[in-house]
Amino acid sequence: MIKYYKPTQLDPSTSPIPIYVTIGAATVATLLGEPQMLFDGRWVIFLMAMIVFTLFSLGTGYVQHPRWQPLLLIAAAATALTLEPITNNFLLTPIITFITVSQAQTIFSPRLANLFGVALTLGIVLSLKISSDWALAIQGGIGYAAGYVFIVIFTRIAIREREAREELQTLYQQLERTKDELAEYSSQVAKLATLRERNRLARDVHDSLGHYLTVINVQLEVVNKLIDSDLDRAKEAATRAKQLASEGLAEVRRSVAALRPTPLDERPLPDVIRQLVDDARQDGLVITFEQHGNSKPLTPESEIVLYRAAQETLTNIRKHARASIVTIHLTYRTTSISLTVRDNGVGRADGTPDHVGLLGLRERTESLNGILRAENHGEGGFIVEVTLPN
Repeated sequence: MIKYYKPTQLDPSTSPIPIYVTIGAATVATLLGEPQMLFDGRWVIFLMAMIVFTLFSLGTGYVQHPRWQPLLLIAAAATALTLEPITNNFLLTPIITFITVSQAQTIFSPRLANLFGVALTLGIVLSLKISSDWALAIQGGIGYAAGYVFIVIFTRIAIREREAREELQTLYQQLERTKDELAEYSSQVAKLATLRERNRLARDVHDSLGHYLTVINVQLEVVNKLIDSDLDRAKEAATRAKQLASEGLAEVRRSVAALRPTPLDERPLPDVIRQLVDDARQDGLVITFEQHGNSKPLTPESEIVLYRAAQETLTNIRKHARASIVTIHLTYRTTSISLTVRDNGVGRADGTPDHVGLLGLRERTESLNGILRAENHGEGGFIVEVTLPN
Protein backbone atom coordinates (compact mmCIF):
# COMPACT_ATOMS: atom_id res chain seq x y z
CA MET A 1 0.00 0.00 0.00
CA ILE A 2 1.35 3.45 -0.98
CA LYS A 3 1.83 5.78 1.97
CA TYR A 4 1.56 9.51 1.37
CA TYR A 5 3.10 12.12 3.60
CA LYS A 6 3.74 15.85 3.54
CA PRO A 7 7.46 16.70 3.73
CA THR A 8 8.34 19.18 6.43
CA GLN A 9 10.04 22.41 5.45
CA LEU A 10 12.43 21.94 8.32
CA ASP A 11 14.04 19.02 6.48
CA PRO A 12 16.25 20.27 3.61
CA SER A 13 16.45 16.77 2.13
CA THR A 14 12.67 16.42 1.62
CA SER A 15 11.24 19.96 1.53
CA PRO A 16 9.62 20.74 -1.91
CA ILE A 17 10.48 24.44 -1.76
CA PRO A 18 14.12 24.03 -2.98
CA ILE A 19 12.83 21.82 -5.79
CA TYR A 20 10.30 24.43 -6.88
CA VAL A 21 12.89 27.21 -6.75
CA THR A 22 15.56 25.22 -8.60
CA ILE A 23 13.23 24.01 -11.35
CA GLY A 24 11.62 27.44 -11.77
CA ALA A 25 14.96 29.25 -11.99
CA ALA A 26 16.35 26.67 -14.43
CA THR A 27 13.26 26.94 -16.62
CA VAL A 28 13.36 30.73 -16.79
CA ALA A 29 17.14 30.80 -17.37
CA THR A 30 16.86 28.24 -20.17
CA LEU A 31 14.05 30.07 -21.98
CA LEU A 32 15.92 33.39 -21.71
CA GLY A 33 19.21 31.81 -22.79
CA GLU A 34 17.73 29.89 -25.74
CA PRO A 35 15.17 32.28 -27.35
CA GLN A 36 15.27 30.20 -30.51
CA MET A 37 13.12 27.60 -28.74
CA LEU A 38 10.27 30.08 -28.69
CA PHE A 39 10.24 30.17 -32.49
CA ASP A 40 10.84 26.53 -33.42
CA GLY A 41 8.34 25.08 -30.91
CA ARG A 42 10.86 23.24 -28.72
CA TRP A 43 9.69 25.25 -25.72
CA VAL A 44 6.52 23.14 -25.59
CA ILE A 45 8.50 19.89 -25.36
CA PHE A 46 10.87 21.55 -22.92
CA LEU A 47 8.08 22.70 -20.59
CA MET A 48 6.38 19.31 -20.76
CA ALA A 49 9.69 17.61 -19.86
CA MET A 50 10.19 20.02 -16.96
CA ILE A 51 6.65 19.36 -15.70
CA VAL A 52 7.16 15.59 -15.94
CA PHE A 53 10.50 15.90 -14.14
CA THR A 54 8.85 18.02 -11.42
CA LEU A 55 6.07 15.47 -10.91
CA PHE A 56 8.51 12.56 -10.72
CA SER A 57 10.85 14.44 -8.39
CA LEU A 58 8.11 15.61 -6.04
CA GLY A 59 6.49 12.18 -6.19
CA THR A 60 9.74 10.71 -4.89
CA GLY A 61 9.26 12.78 -1.73
CA TYR A 62 5.51 12.42 -1.36
CA VAL A 63 5.15 8.71 -2.11
CA GLN A 64 6.98 6.51 0.39
CA HIS A 65 6.95 2.99 -0.98
CA PRO A 66 9.89 0.59 -1.32
CA ARG A 67 9.08 0.02 -5.03
CA TRP A 68 7.63 3.33 -6.19
CA GLN A 69 10.27 5.62 -4.74
CA PRO A 70 13.22 4.16 -6.71
CA LEU A 71 11.14 3.98 -9.89
CA LEU A 72 10.04 7.61 -9.59
CA LEU A 73 13.60 8.72 -8.90
CA ILE A 74 14.97 6.81 -11.90
CA ALA A 75 12.19 8.25 -14.08
CA ALA A 76 13.07 11.77 -12.92
CA ALA A 77 16.75 11.19 -13.72
CA ALA A 78 15.90 9.76 -17.17
CA THR A 79 13.71 12.79 -17.91
CA ALA A 80 16.52 15.14 -16.85
CA LEU A 81 18.91 13.43 -19.29
CA THR A 82 16.62 14.34 -22.22
CA LEU A 83 16.72 18.07 -21.47
CA GLU A 84 20.22 18.81 -22.81
CA PRO A 85 19.55 17.46 -26.36
CA ILE A 86 16.24 19.39 -26.44
CA THR A 87 17.64 22.73 -25.23
CA ASN A 88 21.37 22.55 -26.07
CA ASN A 89 21.85 24.14 -22.64
CA PHE A 90 25.12 22.84 -21.24
CA LEU A 91 24.28 23.83 -17.62
CA LEU A 92 20.63 22.77 -17.38
CA THR A 93 21.15 19.05 -16.96
CA PRO A 94 23.58 19.19 -13.99
CA ILE A 95 21.41 21.73 -12.20
CA ILE A 96 18.34 19.55 -12.53
CA THR A 97 20.12 16.27 -11.79
CA PHE A 98 21.55 17.73 -8.59
CA ILE A 99 18.03 17.29 -7.21
CA THR A 100 17.92 13.59 -8.04
CA VAL A 101 21.41 13.01 -6.67
CA SER A 102 20.35 14.61 -3.37
CA GLN A 103 17.14 12.59 -3.24
CA ALA A 104 19.04 9.37 -3.90
CA GLN A 105 20.92 9.88 -0.63
CA THR A 106 17.62 9.84 1.28
CA ILE A 107 16.19 6.80 -0.51
CA PHE A 108 19.05 4.37 -1.15
CA SER A 109 21.80 3.06 1.04
CA PRO A 110 25.09 5.00 0.70
CA ARG A 111 26.51 2.37 -1.67
CA LEU A 112 23.46 2.29 -3.94
CA ALA A 113 23.23 6.10 -3.85
CA ASN A 114 26.86 6.34 -5.02
CA LEU A 115 26.20 3.82 -7.80
CA PHE A 116 23.20 5.91 -8.84
CA GLY A 117 25.47 8.99 -9.06
CA VAL A 118 27.99 7.12 -11.17
CA ALA A 119 25.27 5.84 -13.52
CA LEU A 120 23.80 9.35 -13.79
CA THR A 121 27.23 10.78 -14.65
CA LEU A 122 27.67 8.21 -17.42
CA GLY A 123 24.18 9.06 -18.66
CA ILE A 124 25.09 12.76 -18.81
CA VAL A 125 28.29 11.97 -20.74
CA LEU A 126 26.25 10.05 -23.32
CA SER A 127 23.65 12.85 -23.40
CA LEU A 128 26.36 15.46 -24.07
CA LYS A 129 27.88 13.26 -26.77
CA ILE A 130 24.69 13.59 -28.78
CA SER A 131 25.23 17.34 -29.26
CA SER A 132 29.06 17.47 -29.00
CA ASP A 133 32.22 15.36 -29.25
CA TRP A 134 33.61 12.88 -26.73
CA ALA A 135 36.23 15.25 -25.34
CA LEU A 136 33.64 17.86 -24.41
CA ALA A 137 31.27 15.19 -23.11
CA ILE A 138 33.94 13.66 -20.84
CA GLN A 139 35.06 17.09 -19.68
CA GLY A 140 31.46 17.97 -18.84
CA GLY A 141 30.96 14.61 -17.06
CA ILE A 142 33.99 15.27 -14.86
CA GLY A 143 32.64 18.69 -13.95
CA TYR A 144 29.23 17.24 -13.15
CA ALA A 145 30.81 14.50 -11.02
CA ALA A 146 32.60 17.14 -8.94
CA GLY A 147 29.30 18.94 -8.42
CA TYR A 148 27.65 15.67 -7.44
CA VAL A 149 30.30 15.06 -4.77
CA PHE A 150 29.53 18.45 -3.26
CA ILE A 151 25.79 17.77 -3.32
CA VAL A 152 26.29 14.33 -1.77
CA ILE A 153 28.39 15.77 1.06
CA PHE A 154 25.89 18.55 1.70
CA THR A 155 22.96 16.12 1.67
CA ARG A 156 24.68 13.66 4.01
CA ILE A 157 25.37 16.51 6.44
CA ALA A 158 21.70 17.52 6.26
CA ILE A 159 20.61 13.91 6.82
CA ARG A 160 22.91 13.51 9.81
CA GLU A 161 21.62 16.78 11.23
CA ARG A 162 18.04 15.59 10.81
CA GLU A 163 18.82 12.20 12.39
CA ALA A 164 20.62 13.92 15.27
CA ARG A 165 17.63 16.20 15.77
CA GLU A 166 15.23 13.24 15.75
CA GLU A 167 17.48 11.30 18.14
CA LEU A 168 17.65 14.33 20.40
CA GLN A 169 13.87 14.60 20.35
CA THR A 170 13.57 10.90 21.14
CA LEU A 171 16.03 11.23 24.00
CA TYR A 172 14.13 14.24 25.29
CA GLN A 173 10.87 12.26 25.24
CA GLN A 174 12.58 9.36 26.99
CA LEU A 175 13.95 11.80 29.56
CA GLU A 176 10.46 13.16 30.19
CA ARG A 177 9.12 9.63 30.62
CA THR A 178 12.05 8.80 32.88
CA LYS A 179 11.36 11.89 34.98
CA ASP A 180 7.73 10.81 35.38
CA GLU A 181 8.78 7.27 36.25
CA LEU A 182 11.36 8.53 38.73
CA ALA A 183 8.75 10.76 40.34
CA GLU A 184 6.42 7.78 40.64
CA TYR A 185 9.21 5.56 42.00
CA SER A 186 10.19 8.28 44.45
CA SER A 187 6.63 8.44 45.70
CA GLN A 188 6.51 4.67 46.05
CA VAL A 189 9.85 4.62 47.86
CA ALA A 190 8.63 7.31 50.24
CA LYS A 191 5.48 5.33 50.96
CA LEU A 192 7.49 2.14 51.43
CA ALA A 193 9.96 3.91 53.72
CA THR A 194 7.06 5.29 55.76
CA LEU A 195 5.51 1.84 56.01
CA ARG A 196 8.80 0.25 57.04
CA GLU A 197 9.37 2.96 59.62
CA ARG A 198 5.92 2.38 61.05
CA ASN A 199 6.58 -1.35 61.25
CA ARG A 200 9.93 -0.71 62.88
CA LEU A 201 8.41 1.62 65.46
CA ALA A 202 5.66 -0.90 66.14
CA ARG A 203 8.27 -3.60 66.76
CA ASP A 204 10.29 -1.28 68.96
CA VAL A 205 7.27 -0.32 71.05
CA HIS A 206 6.31 -3.96 71.41
CA ASP A 207 9.81 -5.12 72.23
CA SER A 208 10.81 -2.37 74.62
CA LEU A 209 7.63 -1.09 76.20
CA GLY A 210 6.03 -4.53 76.19
CA HIS A 211 9.04 -5.94 78.00
CA TYR A 212 8.92 -3.34 80.73
CA LEU A 213 5.17 -3.56 81.19
CA THR A 214 5.37 -7.35 81.49
CA VAL A 215 8.06 -7.17 84.18
CA ILE A 216 6.21 -4.37 85.99
CA ASN A 217 3.04 -6.46 85.95
CA VAL A 218 4.90 -9.40 87.49
CA GLN A 219 6.30 -7.17 90.23
CA LEU A 220 2.89 -5.71 90.99
CA GLU A 221 1.46 -9.23 91.27
CA VAL A 222 4.18 -9.94 93.84
CA VAL A 223 3.18 -6.78 95.72
CA ASN A 224 -0.46 -7.85 95.66
CA LYS A 225 0.35 -11.32 97.03
CA LEU A 226 2.84 -10.28 99.72
CA ILE A 227 1.49 -6.95 100.92
CA ASP A 228 -0.33 -8.61 103.84
CA SER A 229 2.10 -11.41 104.64
CA ASP A 230 5.57 -10.02 103.85
CA LEU A 231 5.57 -6.23 103.74
CA ASP A 232 9.33 -5.92 103.21
CA ARG A 233 9.35 -8.11 100.10
CA ALA A 234 6.25 -6.32 98.85
CA LYS A 235 8.05 -2.99 99.21
CA GLU A 236 11.05 -4.39 97.33
CA ALA A 237 8.80 -5.55 94.49
CA ALA A 238 7.07 -2.14 94.39
CA THR A 239 10.42 -0.39 94.32
CA ARG A 240 11.53 -2.68 91.52
CA ALA A 241 8.34 -1.96 89.58
CA LYS A 242 8.91 1.77 90.04
CA GLN A 243 12.48 1.43 88.78
CA LEU A 244 11.38 -0.54 85.72
CA ALA A 245 8.65 1.99 84.98
CA SER A 246 11.26 4.76 85.03
CA GLU A 247 13.55 2.80 82.73
CA GLY A 248 10.70 2.05 80.34
CA LEU A 249 9.64 5.69 80.29
CA ALA A 250 13.21 6.79 79.59
CA GLU A 251 13.52 4.39 76.68
CA VAL A 252 10.20 5.50 75.22
CA ARG A 253 11.40 9.10 75.41
CA ARG A 254 14.64 8.18 73.64
CA SER A 255 12.68 6.37 70.94
CA VAL A 256 10.42 9.32 70.34
CA ALA A 257 13.30 11.80 70.34
CA ALA A 258 15.65 9.87 68.06
CA LEU A 259 13.13 7.66 66.23
CA ARG A 260 15.46 4.82 67.04
CA PRO A 261 15.80 3.09 70.37
CA THR A 262 19.30 2.77 71.75
CA PRO A 263 19.03 0.15 74.49
CA LEU A 264 22.73 -0.67 74.33
CA ASP A 265 23.85 2.88 75.19
CA GLU A 266 27.38 2.19 73.93
CA ARG A 267 27.66 -0.79 76.28
CA PRO A 268 28.98 -4.18 75.08
CA LEU A 269 26.28 -6.60 73.97
CA PRO A 270 27.18 -9.30 76.54
CA ASP A 271 26.86 -6.77 79.38
CA VAL A 272 23.42 -5.65 78.22
CA ILE A 273 22.22 -9.26 77.96
CA ARG A 274 23.55 -9.93 81.50
CA GLN A 275 21.44 -6.99 82.66
CA LEU A 276 18.37 -8.60 81.11
CA VAL A 277 19.29 -11.87 82.82
CA ASP A 278 19.64 -10.17 86.21
CA ASP A 279 16.22 -8.56 85.80
CA ALA A 280 14.64 -11.90 84.91
CA ARG A 281 16.28 -13.66 87.86
CA GLN A 282 14.45 -11.33 90.24
CA ASP A 283 11.21 -12.85 88.97
CA GLY A 284 12.27 -16.28 90.21
CA LEU A 285 13.76 -17.74 87.03
CA VAL A 286 16.96 -19.75 87.20
CA ILE A 287 18.94 -18.40 84.26
CA THR A 288 22.39 -19.38 83.02
CA PHE A 289 24.19 -17.08 80.59
CA GLU A 290 27.34 -18.20 78.77
CA GLN A 291 29.49 -16.45 76.19
CA HIS A 292 31.49 -18.52 73.70
CA GLY A 293 34.31 -16.96 71.74
CA ASN A 294 35.82 -13.53 72.07
CA SER A 295 33.64 -10.48 71.62
CA LYS A 296 33.89 -8.87 68.19
CA PRO A 297 32.65 -5.53 66.87
CA LEU A 298 29.17 -5.79 65.41
CA THR A 299 27.08 -3.39 63.43
CA PRO A 300 24.52 -1.45 65.48
CA GLU A 301 21.75 -3.21 63.56
CA SER A 302 23.08 -6.65 64.49
CA GLU A 303 23.47 -5.72 68.16
CA ILE A 304 19.92 -4.38 68.27
CA VAL A 305 18.52 -7.59 66.75
CA LEU A 306 20.39 -9.83 69.21
CA TYR A 307 19.40 -7.64 72.15
CA ARG A 308 15.74 -7.67 71.09
CA ALA A 309 15.91 -11.43 70.63
CA ALA A 310 17.04 -11.90 74.23
CA GLN A 311 14.54 -9.35 75.54
CA GLU A 312 11.56 -10.70 73.58
CA THR A 313 12.32 -14.32 74.43
CA LEU A 314 12.66 -13.63 78.16
CA THR A 315 9.42 -11.66 78.09
CA ASN A 316 7.60 -14.53 76.40
CA ILE A 317 9.04 -17.02 78.89
CA ARG A 318 7.66 -14.95 81.78
CA LYS A 319 4.24 -14.62 80.15
CA HIS A 320 3.62 -18.01 78.52
CA ALA A 321 6.27 -20.67 79.07
CA ARG A 322 5.68 -21.55 82.76
CA ALA A 323 9.37 -22.37 82.83
CA SER A 324 11.76 -22.43 85.78
CA ILE A 325 15.12 -22.86 84.06
CA VAL A 326 16.53 -20.88 81.16
CA THR A 327 19.90 -21.11 79.42
CA ILE A 328 21.29 -18.40 77.15
CA HIS A 329 24.32 -18.84 74.90
CA LEU A 330 25.98 -15.99 72.98
CA THR A 331 28.41 -17.52 70.48
CA TYR A 332 30.96 -15.56 68.45
CA ARG A 333 32.22 -17.37 65.36
CA THR A 334 34.54 -16.38 62.53
CA THR A 335 31.78 -15.47 60.08
CA SER A 336 28.68 -15.36 62.26
CA ILE A 337 27.26 -14.73 65.70
CA SER A 338 24.33 -16.49 67.31
CA LEU A 339 22.12 -16.13 70.36
CA THR A 340 20.34 -19.21 71.70
CA VAL A 341 17.69 -19.09 74.43
CA ARG A 342 16.25 -22.37 75.74
CA ASP A 343 13.70 -22.97 78.50
CA ASN A 344 12.13 -26.00 80.17
CA GLY A 345 8.57 -24.74 79.89
CA VAL A 346 5.47 -26.14 78.22
CA GLY A 347 6.58 -25.25 74.69
CA ARG A 348 4.21 -24.29 71.91
CA ALA A 349 1.21 -26.26 70.72
CA ASP A 350 1.53 -27.72 67.23
CA GLY A 351 0.22 -25.43 64.51
CA THR A 352 0.35 -22.31 66.67
CA PRO A 353 1.43 -19.34 64.51
CA ASP A 354 4.13 -16.90 65.53
CA HIS A 355 2.89 -14.09 67.75
CA VAL A 356 3.53 -10.42 67.00
CA GLY A 357 6.82 -10.23 68.90
CA LEU A 358 8.26 -13.30 67.19
CA LEU A 359 7.10 -12.09 63.79
CA GLY A 360 8.85 -8.78 64.37
CA LEU A 361 11.99 -10.58 65.48
CA ARG A 362 11.90 -12.74 62.36
CA GLU A 363 11.58 -9.64 60.16
CA ARG A 364 14.51 -7.99 61.91
CA THR A 365 16.64 -11.11 61.47
CA GLU A 366 15.82 -11.64 57.80
CA SER A 367 16.47 -7.96 57.02
CA LEU A 368 20.10 -8.63 58.00
CA ASN A 369 20.27 -11.90 56.00
CA GLY A 370 20.12 -13.87 59.21
CA ILE A 371 18.26 -17.02 60.26
CA LEU A 372 15.73 -17.39 63.08
CA ARG A 373 14.85 -20.79 64.54
CA ALA A 374 11.94 -20.93 66.96
CA GLU A 375 10.57 -24.35 67.89
CA ASN A 376 9.98 -26.90 70.61
CA HIS A 377 13.04 -28.91 71.53
CA GLY A 378 13.21 -32.60 72.31
CA GLU A 379 13.92 -32.22 76.02
CA GLY A 380 10.76 -30.25 76.58
CA GLY A 381 10.34 -26.52 76.38
CA PHE A 382 11.06 -24.01 73.67
CA ILE A 383 14.20 -22.80 71.90
CA VAL A 384 14.85 -19.57 70.02
CA GLU A 385 18.06 -19.20 68.04
CA VAL A 386 19.11 -16.15 66.04
CA THR A 387 22.14 -16.40 63.75
CA LEU A 388 23.51 -13.36 61.95
CA PRO A 389 26.42 -13.01 59.52
CA ASN A 390 29.41 -11.13 60.89
